[in-house]
Amino acid sequence: MPIRDSLRFFGAFVRHPGSVGSVWPSSRALAEQLAGNLDLREGDVVVEYGPGTGPVTAVLDDAVDDVPGVRYLGIELNRRFVELLRARYPHRDFAHGSVVDVVAHLRERGLTRARYIISGLPFASLPHAVQVDTVAGIAEVLDRDGEFRTFQYVHAFGLPAARRFRALMAARFPHCERSRPVLKNLPPAYVL
Repeated sequence: MPIRDSLRFFGAFVRHPGSVGSVWPSSRALAEQLAGNLDLREGDVVVEYGPGTGPVTAVLDDAVDDVPGVRYLGIELNRRFVELLRARYPHRDFAHGSVVDVVAHLRERGLTRARYIISGLPFASLPHAVQVDTVAGIAEVLDRDGEFRTFQYVHAFGLPAARRFRALMAARFPHCERSRPVLKNLPPAYVL
């Protein structure tokens, strides 16, 4: 599966480089850094932005299974990835669409808030308006004690779009942290 997923991901990148921000899916090491150690409680909602072929979803699937009553929603723009994820995780809920519409995706499921939002989106390659709308959506649905996690590639960390995204997040959220580089990823990345 990892090789096949990598080829699918690469093909999607070639066909849609504006919406698939990497040529390779996240490694298990990055997925565990991004989605590991969640302090889940019964009734929590976990939303995954851009699950792609599912490397982070695999980590979240195990975490969600450990706590009764936790709801999971993956929001993915690529229809082929959604079909793959639904086949691989038939017990999980995936929405085909944009994360900008997170409020509507949650409302369709009778939900309003999320305790965790875990993102695999390529924020450094997204247009400014999409960044603004995405951050606004995060601020609207994230619980007061919730947590948003994403990553940025080390090589792209200093790009204007990456800095702009971090500034948008800092303006909305008082506490931000950056991990050490996850070197066992292609390319290496920071978790924010």
